[in-house]
Amino acid sequence: MKLKLTPEFSYLIGFWSKIRSKEGIGIEGENELQEIFAKQVLDQKLMETEKLLSDTNKIYFYHGKYRKFFQQIEAEKLDRYKYINEYSASYLAGMFDAIGKINEQGVVYLEKRGSTDEMLLSRLGFPTRKIGNSLIILRPKAFLLLIKNYTKRFGNHPAMKLLKEKK
Repeated sequence: MKLKLTPEFSYLIGFWSKIRSKEGIGIEGENELQEIFAKQVLDQKLMETEKLLSDTNKIYFYHGKYRKFFQQIEAEKLDRYKYINEYSASYLAGMFDAIGKINEQGVVYLEKRGSTDEMLLSRLGFPTRKIGNSLIILRPKAFLLLIKNYTKRFGNHPAMKLLKEKK
């Protein structure tokens, strides 16, 4: 089985990379995040429903080839996602769905940022500012416009609805 990177895989890898579980290929987080992960895994036909394992705050499955593929793509993310296209947009949407927030003032930021997140965003034209453990995206409208067609969690957020109305 030869695995090929697709925008859907990019989304899932971006999502998984930020909230991954210690067991298998999976994520830790609230029910909404677990549902998104399970739906993506099942939609991609990566695993059958009965082989998805879950605990109180995590969901995961075991598959050595997928794990290696996910880890390889994540390790190469600065090279793989260096252009604005559907692959990088999907990856950023997955990452944002996992650890992103939009506060009441419309500030768009990532919590629990990784060491290369700032560099990746900067290379794609989204300057950031560090505040504590958060990474504030300084061009929020442009960022949200890029990910709006790929996000699974923020599609119905009021900020996204405003972007759709302005088109």
